[in-house]
Amino acid sequence: MACGGHLFLSGTESEIQARRRTIVVLQDEMRRVLDASRVLLDEHVAVQKGDRLQTGSALEKVRKAEEDVGLLRNALLRELSEVGTLLVNREDVLRAAFAIEVIFGHINGIAFRMSQLPKATARNKRYKEAISLLLGLVIDGISKLNETVRALSVNSDQSMQLASQVSQIESSVDSKYRECIASALKQSKSFKELVAIKDVLESIENCADATLSAADAATILALGI
Repeated sequence: MACGGHLFLSGTESEIQARRRTIVVLQDEMRRVLDASRVLLDEHVAVQKGDRLQTGSALEKVRKAEEDVGLLRNALLRELSEVGTLLVNREDVLRAAFAIEVIFGHINGIAFRMSQLPKATARNKRYKEAISLLLGLVIDGISKLNETVRALSVNSDQSMQLASQVSQIESSVDSKYRECIASALKQSKSFKELVAIKDVLESIENCADATLSAADAATILALGI
């Protein structure tokens, strides 16, 4: 529980140590997700330039980060298996870990869909601004989620407060997404162009939804600390 701005983990000493180890792995997983999300900004610039090499490099970075997250998830599963019933809220830890991993699936989806944008579509001023705006917001949300997970080992109350900020960012993404889609419907020159840009915007919005779900899972975990 939290007291005076600091976190006092309840339970036996063995349980406290087990909880700390699992939270550290969870924090490492979250950090890799944040790193991968920031690669999307570099890829967006590369796609606008029509730089296939840099676009491919960005996709490879995302793929490597996904492998790292998979290894961390396996490490967490081993840790939870070893502590067994010693950790009473291990289901909450697993729920948070899998929710964080789901975000990665959406980051992959964004990366792939952006890589398929024709150069002319990617350089369209309105499309470019729409993608930049939504990417910036979703990365802000993932960054705030990273702070939420980091706070689990310091102050559970702070963690829950940070999680509520993720919800506010997700609401902003929803609002801006609807505006961007409405704009795309008006200015798209062809059905193919509309589908391409809609796929990118929708994948970003889905990523924001997944980030909110992970924040909810982190809140449940914080309540159990």
